[in-house]
Formats: sequence, structure tokens, C-alpha cells
Amino acid sequence: MLQLNKKAGFVLSIDLGYNYIDIFGCYLNGESWERKLYPFRDISRSSIVSDLKSIITDFMKHAPETVYGLTGITVAIHGMVFENAIYFTPYYDLQDLPIAEALSELFDVPVFLENEANLLALADHACTDALHNVISISVHSGVGAGIILDDQLYRGEKGLSGEIGHMIVVQNGLSCPCGNHGCLEQYCSEKVLLDHYRHRTGNAEAIIPDICDAYHNGEPTAVELIHEMIQYLAIAMNNMAMMYNPETIFINCEVSRLIPSFTDKIQQQLSSFIAEKVKVRQSVLGEKAILFGGAALATMNFLNISRMRLEP
Repeated sequence: MLQLNKKAGFVLSIDLGYNYIDIFGCYLNGESWERKLYPFRDISRSSIVSDLKSIITDFMKHAPETVYGLTGITVAIHGMVFENAIYFTPYYDLQDLPIAEALSELFDVPVFLENEANLLALADHACTDALHNVISISVHSGVGAGIILDDQLYRGEKGLSGEIGHMIVVQNGLSCPCGNHGCLEQYCSEKVLLDHYRHRTGNAEAIIPDICDAYHNGEPTAVELIHEMIQYLAIAMNNMAMMYNPETIFINCEVSRLIPSFTDKIQQQLSSFIAEKVKVRQSVLGEKAILFGGAALATMNFLNISRMRLEP
């Protein structure tokens, strides 16, 4: 019997959030060896490349001994990516910044830039052999969707598929950085949820777990805001179900992890004869999913394969 030598090499996966950097190292089978979170970071165009270089260099001091060493790096971008370049980022100014080229030159390995929702879909897909058509929805500073059709990541004509955060759900609604008005992510992203809760309660220090605790305790403001979030996500999932007819729609956000009934409440609002057959599930790997998706992308490139099974 032949099997993958997991310690032949390792990959790095980095989630570049709008105010944090999360770095993760794992062997070729997805088994992790270290992770480090840098919260409340200033993601600045002028300093992010040097910040990433410093973080990776420090992280590599703890790297394991393997035959091939570091074989690839993936950076998850919360925005639009096309042909390994940053096309549009609504919540940090990184458009056209040559991050991949700079990191590849320093560390002498392939560096991949990929939309974070696409990486989420790769992770959910890599954790099961039974599903072939899935959509993974990421709800963080914005809202995005990764789409797997017939076991392949669907990117669209210019790599911009799945940008459901810019699906218009309110005519002449709130202004969005993309240039439209009434976009989904202006109504149901975790950032918007937090902003609205802080404003309405006067609690400027509130974080997502505080809102979820308040929801469980029946606080009217928290209950109202969470229900609105569920309603808008249900609209988006209904539309995605009609367009792509997936087997399962995964959702990944802190709110859904802290409120176990969250996915069930969305499922109950998918009532059409098409959408009701689609299962709504919590993302398989939780808050690590984007990182595992980045690891899967870099590993598949190194092994020259189109699908892999993660063993986190």
C-alpha cells in the first residue's frame, strides 16, 4: 500500500484579515504543527509586505525538519483576486500590491493569493469525499462565497465569482465601497452586526461573543439584529441555491459557531421546492477553515493533484 509521506514537506497558510494576521503551518496531509494569531493589526499598504516577511521569518524558526522543507505559501485575501493579483479589497487598501512576488522572491517557493471564501470552500470540500457540489459562505468583515461544482473550484470569467456580499438585497439601500447601494454585506456581515450593536447599546467595547450571549439571554437588541442577519443570509442562500443547485451550503462565521440554532433558523427559511432540498451546515473546520483551505491549495500545487483529503 502506498500513502502520502506527510512529513516530506510543509506549507504555510496566512489569513490576512482587515485587522489581523493569522499564520498556520502544517504537513502535506493537513496535520498542523503551529499556528499564531496577530490580532488588532494595522493592515497598511505601506507596511504589509515587510510585516508578512517578518512574521513568516519568525514563524519559520519553529519549522519542522522535512525532506523538502517549505513547499508553498498561501495568503487569504478578504477581497477579489484574479490571476494571483489583488483586484479589489473593500476594507484595506491592497489593490495591485505585488505581495506574491515579494514573498516568493524572499522564500523561494510558490506563493498563492486567493479569495478567503474560495479557500473556505476548498477546506469544506477536502473534508468529505461524499460531496461534489458545495457552496461555502464566509461571513466576517464582508460576505463571500466559494463555489465547488463537480469537484472543481468555480472562479468565473475573471476570478470574481461568489462575491455575494455585493448582491443587491435592498433597492437604493446603504452605500457600499464597491460603488453599489443595498449590497448584502452592508446588512449582515459580522462587522455591520458589531457596529450596529455598539451604536444601539452604547457599548463601544462589545465583541461578537457579547452579542451572542445577549441573544441567548433574550436581549431585544441582540435578538432583533441576529434575526435580521438570518433573514438576509437566507435570501442570499436561496438565490445561490437557485443558481447553482448545490448539495450543501456551508456557513463560516463566529456567530454561527456561538449560536447552535443559527443554521437551523436559516434552513427553515429556505422553503421553495428547490432550496428546501439543500442542506445548510456549519463549516466543517470552524474558525480554522480558511487556513486549512490555504494549506490545501499550496499542497495540491506541490503534489500536482486536483483534489485532496485533509486530515486536520
